[in-house]
Amino acid sequence: MKTLLTLALLFGTFAANAQKEIWSHAIGNWRNGPVVYITELIQVTEAYTTPELLKIYKRDFAFPESVTDIDVLRFGTPEEGEESIRTLKAKYGMRKLEVEILEIPAPVGP
Repeated sequence: MKTLLTLALLFGTFAANAQKEIWSHAIGNWRNGPVVYITELIQVTEAYTTPELLKIYKRDFAFPESVTDIDVLRFGTPEEGEESIRTLKAKYGMRKLEVEILEIPAPVGP
């Protein structure tokens, strides 16, 4: 029984550490504009669900209250994520929609 519990604990430890690092950004008002909001990339793990990522984006980025449609995108490398941001910015620019890149606000303090 001890051996079985030890093996279960060992496999649980490996499973917890097996989450790969990924990068993500969000895009808001992408269906109807008039301003499309794109966040900068954040680094997370595969364990984050879409609802969890949406909470992070709503908490850490200054999405206006008028933004009702937010989509989350995930990437295996930061280069893929940066390319996605450039591509989306160009795509919505061609459609004559204003694109605003949202950054995490700098911490305020002494």
